[in-house]
Amino acid sequence: MTLTDLAADPASATVANVWLALAPEERRRAVALSLQDDRDAKRALVALLRKTPRYRSFRPTAFASWSAEQYADALKAPGLLTPDVMQAALIALHVQDRAAMLGAFLDSLGIAHTNGLITDTLDELPAGQDRLLAAADDLASRFPADQVTLYFLTLLVLDPKLWGGLAGWLSGSPAPAPSRPPAAP
Repeated sequence: MTLTDLAADPASATVANVWLALAPEERRRAVALSLQDDRDAKRALVALLRKTPRYRSFRPTAFASWSAEQYADALKAPGLLTPDVMQAALIALHVQDRAAMLGAFLDSLGIAHTNGLITDTLDELPAGQDRLLAAADDLASRFPADQVTLYFLTLLVLDPKLWGGLAGWLSGSPAPAPSRPPAAP
């Protein structure tokens, strides 16, 4: 499944589907970014690696000298990572490599952030659906389409309630109009 396929049917998007839609090099980069200065992530990945036949005989200390890129290369095989690890890698890819895009989108929505990372807990978007769609259109005109699609799919799988308004934009179908009570006679 490709990012285009997922965008056409955003309801079918899951963390695993989005992860598998990435090119292998992009998955490797995402894992490498998620490991930078994160000891807990490295411990979790060592545990995953030690479950595979190739690395079962390795002692945990053998992984201590590995770079983030070496971990990423060892873990790039589809099906090896857990959804939590995939999610952390997707977030790292966006926050560390695409902060300008994230910041531009959040700025246009009036959402507080630091370098593209939302700083407050959001229960709902401060902007309406029209503003969300306008911000999405603006972002798509300023950044590569595949990166925007990946970002919006990632937002949808991480918090479908909050970012569900992007589903119609991704699939190219208009968002449903809000229901209004019938006019009084």
